[in-house]
Amino acid sequence: MVNSEELLSGLVALESFNERLRSVGLEFAIHPVSEAVSEDLSLEIVGVPVAELRVTRSSSPLDEATQNNLIDLVREQLQAELMLRYELQNTLEELISKYEELTVLYESAETVATVMNLEEVSQLILDQAADILDVTHASLMLLNDEGDTLEVVAAKGLREDTVGKVAVPLGEEISGKVALTGKPILIEDLRDHPEIDRPSRAEEEWTSLISVPLKVRDRILGVLNVNNKLSGEPFTSGDLKMLMALAQLAAISIQNARTYQNAITDRLTSLYNYGYFREQLDRLITDCRDKSDTLCLLMFDIDHFKNFNDVNGHELGNVCLVGVASLCMENSRQAGDRVPDLVARYGGEEFMILLRGVTLQRAEEVAERVRDAVQNRNFPGGENQPTGRVTISIGVAAFPAHADSGDELINSADEALYEAKRGGRNRVCISQSTKV
Repeated sequence: MVNSEELLSGLVALESFNERLRSVGLEFAIHPVSEAVSEDLSLEIVGVPVAELRVTRSSSPLDEATQNNLIDLVREQLQAELMLRYELQNTLEELISKYEELTVLYESAETVATVMNLEEVSQLILDQAADILDVTHASLMLLNDEGDTLEVVAAKGLREDTVGKVAVPLGEEISGKVALTGKPILIEDLRDHPEIDRPSRAEEEWTSLISVPLKVRDRILGVLNVNNKLSGEPFTSGDLKMLMALAQLAAISIQNARTYQNAITDRLTSLYNYGYFREQLDRLITDCRDKSDTLCLLMFDIDHFKNFNDVNGHELGNVCLVGVASLCMENSRQAGDRVPDLVARYGGEEFMILLRGVTLQRAEEVAERVRDAVQNRNFPGGENQPTGRVTISIGVAAFPAHADSGDELINSADEALYEAKRGGRNRVCISQSTKV
């Protein structure tokens, strides 16, 4: 904000006029506005009086009319200089603000570009938006696969059950309208706004809102919302511009994360695919070796799966694969855990689970839990299997106990899986491999 006192102090023209006109009985001084000022003697910034030009007259060779003309000229010149200083100061402040915005956006881009996980990048973008605009509430919503509903994927200051459970149909409420039209909305005062549903708790009272689209070219991915500045002040057009710039960065980052996620994910089961599994296996082996840590591998497949497909058809076979995949996820450590397990579809009816930092005994317990969960699940078509139900056989191997490399770990687990099959299926076998 421009300081009028700074602009008034040191007006170059004032000193120059006093030096030249003192000899003709005129001397000028500038005083802050304290009461109503005559328009003829006021100095203004954007139409608002900020100072009064006071004139001291002494003996002068000039007549009164000439003195008045000189006074008018002095005021006009001082007013012109004041406005020039005001505009220059505004320009300087805008340049500084733009520089700061560009710095923030550059730092945001640098940080976000390193994250390829969709959940992580969504939360990171939201946290940055909340920090930059200094808000108490924020949410990031993405359109579902059908493109007809916005779903909350990251939130700040909202109830814990918001993420993954709150959905807004396209075109409804403010966020739905932003997603439908692709145009941002800024509402300075929400308290009496007809389109806002009041929060159920007093501590969630909303006062001001900005909702901007997340858009890549002409495709809408979702919406970024911020509510309530910590200062209590309403959002401004400058806040909107900043959030729009961040939203452009966010949309590109989300699109990149989705592309990467699709590249490493098995489309049927939504588990990681073989390529990603191998990449992570090699990385984890190296890391565990450096840190003297353990890495266990569970390799398993569905017993008599060819029979299942032949009798029930491939459609029910896919249902079975998806069901087994979901049980793997339910019975392993996931994103909320300190060290999440990596669950992948190895190919066909084969699956892998990598467990870091666990003992061989613990890995066997996890394997038994997954095996038991599968045999107790009532899969459609399971009654047509040789044993009357869907079952799996699992082989377990560990680094460094059974292997020194990723290939050796896979081979050891595969041999243990073969032993489980040979021993009657629907069982867990621990590798008996010894390192050469």
